Amino acid sequence: MSGSGAVPGPGSGSSPAACRFAHYFVLCGIDADSGLEPDELAVLYQWLEADRHGKSQDAANTTSGENFDQSPLRRTFKSKVLAHYPQNIEWNPFDQDAVNMLCMPKGLSFRTQTDSKDPQFHSFIITREDGSRTYGFVLTFYEEVTSKQICTAMQTLYQMHNAEHYSSVYASSSCSMDSLASSIDEGDTTSLLKLQRYNSYDISRDTLYVSKSICLITPLPFMQACKKFLIQLYKAVTSQQPPPLPLESYIHNILYEVPLPPPGRSLKFYGVYEPVICQRPGPNELPLSDYPLREAFELLGLENLVQVFTCVLLEMQILLYSQDYQRLMTVAEGITTLLFPFQWQHVYVPILPASLLHFLDAPVPYLMGLQSKEGTDRSKLELPQEASFLSDQPEPYLPFLSRFIETQMFATFIDNKIMSQWEEKDPLLRVFDSRIDKIRLYNVRAPTLRTSIYQKCSTLKEAAQSIEQRLMKMDHTAIHPHLLDMKIGQGKYEQGFFPKLQSDVLATGPANNNRWVSRSATAQRRKERLRQHSEHVGLDNDLREKYMQEARSLGKNLRQPKLSDLSPAVIAQTNWKFVEGLLKECRMKTKRMLVEKMGHEAVELGHGEANITGLEENTLIASLCDLLERIWSHGLQVKQGKSALWSHLIQFQDREEKQEHLAESPVALGPERRKSDSGVILPTLRVSLIQDMRHIQNMSEIKTDVGRARAWIRLSLEKKLLSQHLKQLLSNQPLTKKLYKRYAFLRCEEEREQFLYHLLSLNAVDYFCFTSVFTTIMIPYRSVIIPIKKLSNAIITSNPWICVSGELGDTGVMQIPKNLLEMTFECQNLGKLTTVQIGHDNSGLLAKWLVDCVMVRNEITGHTYRFPCGRWLGKGIDDGSLERILIGELMTTASDEDLVKQCRTPPQQKSPTVARRLSITSLTGKTTKPNAGQIQEGIGEAVNNIVKHFHKPEKERGSLTVLLCGENGLVAALEQVFHHGFRSARIFHKNVFIWDFIERAVAYFETTDQILDNEDDVLIQKSSCKTFCHYVNAINTAPRNIGKDGKFQILVCLGTRDRLLPQWIPLLAECPAITRMYEESALLRDRMTVNSLIRILQTIQDFTIVLEGSLIKGVDV
Repeated sequence: MSGSGAVPGPGSGSSPAACRFAHYFVLCGIDADSGLEPDELAVLYQWLEADRHGKSQDAANTTSGENFDQSPLRRTFKSKVLAHYPQNIEWNPFDQDAVNMLCMPKGLSFRTQTDSKDPQFHSFIITREDGSRTYGFVLTFYEEVTSKQICTAMQTLYQMHNAEHYSSVYASSSCSMDSLASSIDEGDTTSLLKLQRYNSYDISRDTLYVSKSICLITPLPFMQACKKFLIQLYKAVTSQQPPPLPLESYIHNILYEVPLPPPGRSLKFYGVYEPVICQRPGPNELPLSDYPLREAFELLGLENLVQVFTCVLLEMQILLYSQDYQRLMTVAEGITTLLFPFQWQHVYVPILPASLLHFLDAPVPYLMGLQSKEGTDRSKLELPQEASFLSDQPEPYLPFLSRFIETQMFATFIDNKIMSQWEEKDPLLRVFDSRIDKIRLYNVRAPTLRTSIYQKCSTLKEAAQSIEQRLMKMDHTAIHPHLLDMKIGQGKYEQGFFPKLQSDVLATGPANNNRWVSRSATAQRRKERLRQHSEHVGLDNDLREKYMQEARSLGKNLRQPKLSDLSPAVIAQTNWKFVEGLLKECRMKTKRMLVEKMGHEAVELGHGEANITGLEENTLIASLCDLLERIWSHGLQVKQGKSALWSHLIQFQDREEKQEHLAESPVALGPERRKSDSGVILPTLRVSLIQDMRHIQNMSEIKTDVGRARAWIRLSLEKKLLSQHLKQLLSNQPLTKKLYKRYAFLRCEEEREQFLYHLLSLNAVDYFCFTSVFTTIMIPYRSVIIPIKKLSNAIITSNPWICVSGELGDTGVMQIPKNLLEMTFECQNLGKLTTVQIGHDNSGLLAKWLVDCVMVRNEITGHTYRFPCGRWLGKGIDDGSLERILIGELMTTASDEDLVKQCRTPPQQKSPTVARRLSITSLTGKTTKPNAGQIQEGIGEAVNNIVKHFHKPEKERGSLTVLLCGENGLVAALEQVFHHGFRSARIFHKNVFIWDFIERAVAYFETTDQILDNEDDVLIQKSSCKTFCHYVNAINTAPRNIGKDGKFQILVCLGTRDRLLPQWIPLLAECPAITRMYEESALLRDRMTVNSLIRILQTIQDFTIVLEGSLIKGVDV
């Protein structure tokens, strides 16, 4: 908890505030001087809601805040912090806006003597930037309004409300006199009079009350103790008899004279009427949780609580919904308490003010609570799509742990476990380890025995006994409240009214600092001297001597030298432990990221089983982003904005753009395009830190600096430029010196170089952490079609087109401008690119086109995909195809010259179906026919790759399209089978293709359909024949200009998807056409080979195969 680990600020001396039970006492309510002010945030929220639902914006006027549709007593008015004591604590500054919003989330509430005015208690949490928490406990009650100005304003608002209400009623009813008459007949006039009487406020008849809140802000969640103290204060105000002492005495006592109980101790202090008891768990006990778990179970029910708890463990977006603020806190704190030994690592707002409802649109995991209004239908609550409680839970058959070990809370737990080898253990981890050690000690005979049977919790009884013992015998008793040196006549008691407190006596604590403060300060100084001594021993001799001399020169009476008085070298040495810790963390995180990535790749390569790291790639990258933010936050001169890294980048960008503008360098105009022997090639994408920043700045989806910094890290990591970009950023030494103190991590040269080296190691693996996260952004792409000029025309007269598909969608058909082989286009993120469809309409004299390959590049990430073709597009040549489906492969990062070499010669082994292609191999005479053994081995390998694909976790699977249609895919392997023993490729100077054999088989099946008998096996064969003919005819009649090889590819893909290939192969092997078109030695004419092929293909029938839309577009089966 934040209270135990708080660090005193500079100049705070012994910091007695760190030992106090309460940090602040706060009073919130109406400011009589400013009068009634509409709550601007709530009004703005109403205006946004009205605009989103298409309603009139007059319903929520943003200028005046008046809403005439709502009774003035039910409207939202601005509350203010009327007083808070003390004014400020240096290391825990008072956040006035946050406290005011959380003390009175709905603003001021007004009541009359006819309304219920029972006091309401609730609590809240404020989470600071360093992750520590401060707890607030609030009692809201109603106090009579004595200001005539406010009462008159309320009556005026009612008069305006009634006038507007009646005018709208008569205006709407004047359109139809019949309806007006009928409404009068039905007695609406009586109901209107009742409504007027109920909704009116008469200053002479009614008494007006307004809400007021008293609040205690504490470092630890002593909910029960604070509630008892605040209730006693309220009773003192409403009692007929004045309290024994002025209220200032009790408030001063709890602020300055009641200590924070030490761990494992109990404390008794005094309220107005009776003592208050609290206790704090010891170091080896569970953290303090003062919220009743039983109530959380009763509110949700066992089944619902288990479901919500599962969602929390899987880090989903959880929204709690209740009319009672305290119930929201009870359930939220109960659930997070049950997480032990894990901790919730994301947004945690148990009470979300209505004016901040747009926070629910945050694209991150969160646990929030929202108050519902009375009578609100929960089904009509509009939530963001991501805020569904259980909609995106894993499938029932998926193990829960496989999802849980990918969460940030599990990653943080493992990080803390690893870091505990060098640093002090996290408190929760220390408790957890002690319990594990105790279990092992009790189970001496079988210390490693694990069982799925629930074991009774043996520590529960011990914990209950410890708490009872502490409460039975008080370890500490605070001094009694006493009279203060107050001015006579001020703060006079008046029943029902909270007095105006004397700020001079509450602003500061007692001058003698009390005994408990003195003792704790002495212990703190002793601990600090021991820490300094241990660090001093760790210094080398030269620095140790220098440190001692500088310490002596500061004066003999100075116990601890200030960092500001020491040299930069000593400051850096003093911070060495922290800097070294950051460096170790960086080394471990980068190593784990590499192991996680390389472990899975090793499995794909057949080098044993992957090491289960228990961490998902996304979780590791999020952890790396957090680490970079902490490194950039260390040693800042002045923090600007929420993200130190993005602030540094922005200032670097400003300087670079100014220099670029002054220099007016022609390099900024863009890279020079280079051409290869085969025509055009993609221009080199310039490496630019500034350009990557501009890409992020142009993304309207990201609203915060923290989000922009994380997006920039992801983009740089995906481009393998993270280390290079950060090195360039830090190379501007004047800027780094301006932003950071001498002892900052980024100014420690040796550690900084090691840090960049560790980040450089991440370039060894491929990440798609930007592409896979920002799926809705618009991305510019550049495509180049590379023809083979030596054998074909580079310019054609027909109208070419292209369609690019990826894992997230496709571009649709895009016309390519004539005589242009390069084009740029922008579309929504396609993800990893998978296929390209390319074709033309065969118009004009020069319609035949021999395409080497198509290159497509993502202009933001720089990922370049190569889609090999090596085939003709045109009627009367090759297989007569006017359209081809090309399978993509991600190119490795290469120099421009390497890229030219790769595209200069036609690819002989990269075509999607290489074996029987007329194209390049036939023309150059370099055909290589594999033997029967190699073909059978190829079939086995292709099927085995598909089986291994489905046995991997879903997030580790590659592209199924490549396994089916790519090089060494199933289609290519089956083509090899069908080509083996195929008779002369040319009959009467006409090319013969596998599809010609398929069509002859279909013709045979259709003509012999009526001759078959009615035996069972023949019926099955008859059904298979019908299905086969139906599929082939559907492919032939599809509105696409795909050639014969492309049609065979579609047939194989459909047969694989629908588990029909093992039925079709024997039909084709027994077809009479096979004897005319295949030699005697062909594989398809060997019964044993055919049976073996059928058995192999049957192994993939257990898997659900989903084909990419571009493969089977237009084919209706």
